[in-house]
Amino acid sequence: MSPRLATAILAIALLVPGLSQANPLAGTWRAAQGGQSVEITLEADGRFARQDRGPDGTAMTVSGHWTLANAGPWLRLTIEDWAPRRACGLLGCTPIRMLPGETYRYVLQPDGTLLLEDTGGRIALRRGD
Repeated sequence: MSPRLATAILAIALLVPGLSQANPLAGTWRAAQGGQSVEITLEADGRFARQDRGPDGTAMTVSGHWTLANAGPWLRLTIEDWAPRRACGLLGCTPIRMLPGETYRYVLQPDGTLLLEDTGGRIALRRGD
């Protein structure tokens, strides 16, 4: 999975609880790029779950809470759990570490596309629910 797609996915994954059901970001969002895909569900209560799938079909799931910052169009993802937690290969296994959180600038476009942007780039997600 590309670092840009992984970073965007991670950022979507962690938003804070307490959002009203009317929040336009609540729902399931999907993106596919270069054989990679991501699906993230932002629950109205602030929970999120995300699944990233690489070109080879390998999947990773991440979950936690998401919040929106009051001072601007910022989406904050707090990662609480992920799987798998280890990557194994010919030379043994190594732990998969996650950052505790990510922050993205978000724009919900009139056509319903959700753009997430950080220093790694931009990803466009479409509502999938």
